[in-house]
Amino acid sequence: MVLGEIPTTRVAQQVHTRLWSEHVGADLTAPQFAVLLALALEPGADQRTVGERASLDKATMAEMVARLVRRGLVLRRRDPADGRRKLLALSQNGAQAVREATGGVVRVQRTLFEPLTPDEQIEIVRVMAKIARLEPAAVAALTDARPLLDAQRAIGYLIRVAQQVHTKLWSEKVGADLTAPQYAVLEALETEPGADQRTVGELASLDKATMAEMVSRLVRRGLVLRRRDPSDGRRNLLSLSPAGQDLLHRSAAGVREVQELLLSPLDPEEHEQALALLAKTARL
Repeated sequence: MVLGEIPTTRVAQQVHTRLWSEHVGADLTAPQFAVLLALALEPGADQRTVGERASLDKATMAEMVARLVRRGLVLRRRDPADGRRKLLALSQNGAQAVREATGGVVRVQRTLFEPLTPDEQIEIVRVMAKIARLEPAAVAALTDARPLLDAQRAIGYLIRVAQQVHTKLWSEKVGADLTAPQYAVLEALETEPGADQRTVGELASLDKATMAEMVSRLVRRGLVLRRRDPSDGRRNLLSLSPAGQDLLHRSAAGVREVQELLLSPLDPEEHEQALALLAKTARL
């Protein structure tokens, strides 16, 4: 069954997001920190290069830089040698933001690593770098001795980039009709028809608020049937509609292809190990 495999990078990313909120806060997102950190290490780099370092596509990077410039964290100027290129640097406020966030970022990454042994920590960085499609030089940069980018602090970044790879593959092979979390809900309902909403949320690794919103959307689309539990009016019982079951089955081949492609950079013997390590990191 795919349910135990596909959500792993997503759930690890959810754990990372929750820890980031607790230890770093809302003033600076993980992608924004990645941009600022790249500029701390390569001051004056051009926007395209910084986007590559932070694993952000061109449009996302342009929007993010504009926001960071408005906040006074990044300075931007045209390259005098090439007017098409934009050169970036940290402002004093940007450098201060990196210093202030670094302690929280370190706590996030150490907490992510807590379930793993030292050998497993090294191994998960290695396999996640493969899943994230990072070049050997980029992996070396992540795991060198520089204080902000050692292996332990790289894992959150690698999880984010791997999830971006998963999202891109999902868009190509499954499409926009069904997101990965929605697929997880529908598959959970096929496995346990008539389950209550809380149980399905746990099976799909979704928090209570996200699950409630998603179920409402799936009900409106006619993919899920919802009714009150006659023995407990506070509980909602869920089941697949015929349309939901049909969409689930039509999507299954694409989902399997996503999983195969996501793990394709790994040797066959690394597949199970990678999923096991991610599951430990995600507290599954």
